[in-house]
Amino acid sequence: MYSEGQSTPFGMIMGEQFAGKWNVPTMFEKLCNAVDYDSRCRDVEEFNAKHKYKKRGINILPTKFGIAFTAKYMNQGGALVHLYTDGTVLVSHGGTEMGQGLHTKVCQIVAQAFEIPLGDVYVNDTSSDKVANTIPTAASSSTDMYGKLYSVLGVVNVDFKCINLMIAMVYRNGGS
Repeated sequence: MYSEGQSTPFGMIMGEQFAGKWNVPTMFEKLCNAVDYDSRCRDVEEFNAKHKYKKRGINILPTKFGIAFTAKYMNQGGALVHLYTDGTVLVSHGGTEMGQGLHTKVCQIVAQAFEIPLGDVYVNDTSSDKVANTIPTAASSSTDMYGKLYSVLGVVNVDFKCINLMIAMVYRNGGS
């Protein structure tokens, strides 16, 4: 298991000052205590000592995989955002929804960025005529890539306070 300060093969350094709080050792210990792992190991050893041909085994193995592509140019996303005079927002992004909740997460992030109700954000089906040259939806990175576009306000280089004021005026005027 990684210790604080160690680096993964992907270049991520474990530890709060590098990549956020490193919770895995604490969670691993809690898991072992919750399932009484040590007692179960003793039970397995006792069983194996008593049985010559029939054996049991037990193991807990922490696993870590990188979230991103190793080719840096693939760690990017594209999006098209439409703001309508009725206060709704239509988003097209390059990710593929396949049951992981990507569209829902993108809607939540956009609603928060624009400070509008979630019900006023719509996601268009992914289409290369809207967002070209998309990267694969893989490596557990789609929400990070497409969500980051909106959350760091990188989709459009405009003042969101100005847009929020315009949206508020539309609401105040009944959508006209």
